[in-house]
Amino acid sequence: MSDYYDLFLTVDLPPDLPDPVLLELRWLLGQADMPTEVKSTDWESWGSPWQAFGGGSASHSFGGADVSLLVRATDRPNSDGSAAWALTVRTCVHEDDFGVTMDVVGWLLQHATTQGWVGFVRDSGLGQVQHLVRHEDGFDLVDVRPAGQPRRVPWSSPWTSTA
Repeated sequence: MSDYYDLFLTVDLPPDLPDPVLLELRWLLGQADMPTEVKSTDWESWGSPWQAFGGGSASHSFGGADVSLLVRATDRPNSDGSAAWALTVRTCVHEDDFGVTMDVVGWLLQHATTQGWVGFVRDSGLGQVQHLVRHEDGFDLVDVRPAGQPRRVPWSSPWTSTA
């Protein structure tokens, strides 16, 4: 049985994202035709390019759906009145495609404006979670390891049945 990775990514991109980058990103999300020249990774070594962040279906290995959305952040404009691009991706990645997908994530993060935490990766085989942390030199996958006993905060709601 193969392992899968649950990839969650959320970033802002500049309002003036170059057209070739925006076109390729839209293609990666399944929202546009493939551009003539695809630069997000060395796709040749992986066969042919595919829409790595296409969504709209049930996740292959995890609960929930694979989704991707790129919108203008008009509710939080920049000081000059422009609106950044807001991107959220949740997708299931096969272990064989993990390397190329993380190359695409790296390409995308080169264009992002968000610093710090930008998402996580969860391994279906080990259940291990790693945070995606963006910095000026790229990004890191940071292991999530509880220190001592994890602190649990029980959550209850008026809809939770106590009977």
